[in-house]
Amino acid sequence: MADALQCSPQDCNETYTVTNEGAIHRFVAQLANIYRLSTLRAEESSMYWADVATHSKSPLAPLAHVPGVFAALLTPEVAPTTALTLGFAGYGFFGLPKNLIHFTTEAGAASVRASGIIRSSKFFSNGSVTGMYGPGVYMARVGRPLNGIIKKQATVPIFLETPKGTVRILPYMIYVRWGYNGVKIR
Repeated sequence: MADALQCSPQDCNETYTVTNEGAIHRFVAQLANIYRLSTLRAEESSMYWADVATHSKSPLAPLAHVPGVFAALLTPEVAPTTALTLGFAGYGFFGLPKNLIHFTTEAGAASVRASGIIRSSKFFSNGSVTGMYGPGVYMARVGRPLNGIIKKQATVPIFLETPKGTVRILPYMIYVRWGYNGVKIR
């Protein structure tokens, strides 16, 4: 809503309209600045991981390409295309299935029954990479034998309502709720 102010200090008869457009422009400018800063941070991150992958003496140095590739997807030149591609491909938080399946071992299922919680996978556990997309609870919509991503020993399915905060990584095959807290079973 606009307010009209009458100019009177110099006896001019012009009417000036004052609106809240400045607030909208400031908000848009803040969003543009946040976008610019975050994509520049992604560019710095991709360069950092490229340096680690090429200059580190560690035998795990080639694994630095993985976060480097993800960071490169969010650089200033690529971020808009990444966002459109993921949006049209159905990745993300929207349109998730109502129910998913978490696969575990017999021991894992016994732990879930006793505690009522599906514990979060760690990125490194016992010297191997377990949570390929970071710490969290991993689920699928399609189970064995169609899903080649589930480990051989994880044969026990736990059917659950899709937890809040779940994101789709690969439709049908990989859904994850990131974090260290795990998912409570009702």
